[in-house]
Amino acid sequence: MNDFTGLSGFLRFSRAVAFSALMAAGAASAIVAGSAQTAFATSIAILVNDEPVTEYDIVQRQKLIQATARGTANPKQKAIDELIDERLKMQAARRVGISVSSAEVDQAFDAIASRVKLSPSQFGQALQQLGVNPSTLKKRLEADLTWRNVVRARFRSSVNIRDRDIEVALARKGEELPSTSVELEIQQIIFIIPQDSSDAYIRQRTADAQAFRSKYTGCDSARDLAKSFRDIVVKDSVRRNLADIAPNVVGELKDIPVGGITSPNKGPIAIDLLGVCDREEIQDTSAARKQVQNELMNEQGERLARRLLIDLKQSAVIEYR
Repeated sequence: MNDFTGLSGFLRFSRAVAFSALMAAGAASAIVAGSAQTAFATSIAILVNDEPVTEYDIVQRQKLIQATARGTANPKQKAIDELIDERLKMQAARRVGISVSSAEVDQAFDAIASRVKLSPSQFGQALQQLGVNPSTLKKRLEADLTWRNVVRARFRSSVNIRDRDIEVALARKGEELPSTSVELEIQQIIFIIPQDSSDAYIRQRTADAQAFRSKYTGCDSARDLAKSFRDIVVKDSVRRNLADIAPNVVGELKDIPVGGITSPNKGPIAIDLLGVCDREEIQDTSAARKQVQNELMNEQGERLARRLLIDLKQSAVIEYR
């Protein structure tokens, strides 16, 4: 995935919007301007295996790059390169029947909005103030998520991390290896969100989850507390090594004391929270082995992704108009 942390810059950006005096010229001028804009939006700049990239696509992606990666030397060329790569990635995904849902794309979009402390609608407005249609970012996210799944599917069939590889990598790290790991007993609390729920309903469920969190006093009392809320599931607690927990929640979870609970995390069909029932430090090297294994898998995955994309480019027909 691309790193969108640069989007925090939206909080510092502002743009003055000036209306042209041409607006007073009347409906005829508006029709001409609208026709010109439509022609620009559909003007084909590049064909990637007969799939078009329009001038509008390039301008929109260039603006997105300028907003998220300030200081890029040649944003227009970077936009062109990104769009060509994305066409190739999506074509490869379609050939093997891999796709992502709009809900997954929306969830990724919402996660970026949350990182810059904006609601999804506010984030969309911030993009528009920069001249970027929110769908431009969503198309990039869709391509990233789809390509990740393509690489994973190929990875499972062609990449193997051997014990010997892990041992060699551990030996290289030497005394830097951690000799302890943290094991947590965690309890998941789920606020169910039916499909096609309205924004107002989702906001209410988020408020319910926040209210639950504010009253939460520990795992033993969670089920009694849940009786005050509707459409909520309290799952049995499970033990997990911190190294085995998804990276997107480890950052918060590792600092929560026993009896504490995470902030609500919104998914496509639910909002969930994780309560910490117990925490134990274990003397072993399993966490170190897991960490090294993940690093090796990431390295091989990145190499595989680069090699796949190079192969796609070599066999592609790319025509500049």
